Amino acid sequence: MSENPRIPLDIRIPESMSNQGKHLPPGETAPRLGPGPHLGPGPRLGPGPRLGPGERRRIRRRLLAWYGREARDLPWRGERDPYRIWVSEAMLQQTRAATVRERYPRFLARFPTLKALADAPLEAVLAEWQGLGYYARARNLHRAARAVAESHGGRLPAQRDALRRLPGVGPYMAAALASIAFGQRAAAVDGNLLRVLSRLVDLSAPIDLPAGRAALVAEAEALIPRARPGDFNQAMMDLGAGVCRPRKPLCPECPLADLCAARARGTAPLRPVRRRKPPPREVAAYQLWAEAGGALRMVRRPEDGLFGGLWELPGWMEPIAQDGAPKNGPGKAALSRMCRDLLGPGWRAGEEIARLTRTLTHRKIRFIVLRAEPPKWPRREAGPASKTGEVGRPFGRHLAAPTLWVRPADLAALPLSSAQRAVIEAARAGIAEERGR
Repeated sequence: MSENPRIPLDIRIPESMSNQGKHLPPGETAPRLGPGPHLGPGPRLGPGPRLGPGERRRIRRRLLAWYGREARDLPWRGERDPYRIWVSEAMLQQTRAATVRERYPRFLARFPTLKALADAPLEAVLAEWQGLGYYARARNLHRAARAVAESHGGRLPAQRDALRRLPGVGPYMAAALASIAFGQRAAAVDGNLLRVLSRLVDLSAPIDLPAGRAALVAEAEALIPRARPGDFNQAMMDLGAGVCRPRKPLCPECPLADLCAARARGTAPLRPVRRRKPPPREVAAYQLWAEAGGALRMVRRPEDGLFGGLWELPGWMEPIAQDGAPKNGPGKAALSRMCRDLLGPGWRAGEEIARLTRTLTHRKIRFIVLRAEPPKWPRREAGPASKTGEVGRPFGRHLAAPTLWVRPADLAALPLSSAQRAVIEAARAGIAEERGR
């Protein structure tokens, strides 16, 4: 037996999927799992590749043939411009392909080249990214475009390691770009590939723990072909998206069905295994609806962090206790003090006009919108300081972020998160309801 340490994964594969000829320790037999056939003794999966050369060849041949017949018709498929491939991959992270299909041509119409993106102000990029979510992707895309323009002569580097050094380019995107745009042998390990491979080898270890993920990444790198690596990665993506689905996989339609250990055992619906995720952290976001002269006060968030670089109503966040009530929820005096700090002397907090909840990946935000009452005495600062489109100085003494008065007709052009647009609509509905009483 090898002296190399093995990951203690209780996984077996059919003997047809292994050419190593090893068996379980004496006295240990393979159990029947689900309705699948008894597969007989098989090797435990340790670290590193776990499919035999013959199985890999069959998987490559079948999957590429299937892709030739069944590839999804997507606007970035067949692209040869590395920049355009890069934009598609950035958009596809955490966003459904159906949404990206609509937004990808529009983004390229506005920023048709890497230079055009690098030369554009960040606010224009964020405005075009609205509705795609996860705005850090847009900020990183913009930063990386400027880095390429400054350090790489305006051309994306072709090597995976060089791509990894660009802002926002992780292991998956670097491999996807290296294989699709530059024809390099690199496995683009995303959720689809992890799901397909975990079923092919019937991996019982959680794929979001280092041991399980390392086992699949090693197999993915061994499986990627030297010829057509980009097509193979995209074939894996399409197979995972349309056939080897998270729920109710369409095993009879899969070109790899007879090579799949999980299908043979009836465990395909149970793969991949993941740890139970903790519930998202709950916070209360108090926001102020400040109107003057027919315009609405908005502030821009810092570029880093949640909703970075986007505009929103002035406000602050408070943690929420386990009983659902905001911890240390501000009283009336505290609300008025925060109102003055955010908007300036004389402003005070009024009644609540809207409340709604939005759940993000790691956070659940309860938005509470309060009407901000303007100063009772005439002040020049109480009305719009500039026309829409001009960023003014901070309005309140303690507000470090840029601020802006925005007229309703111009609000659609401002880069806002989808959550903030929903907040504004809810506040408008609340104000309309008040007026109708």
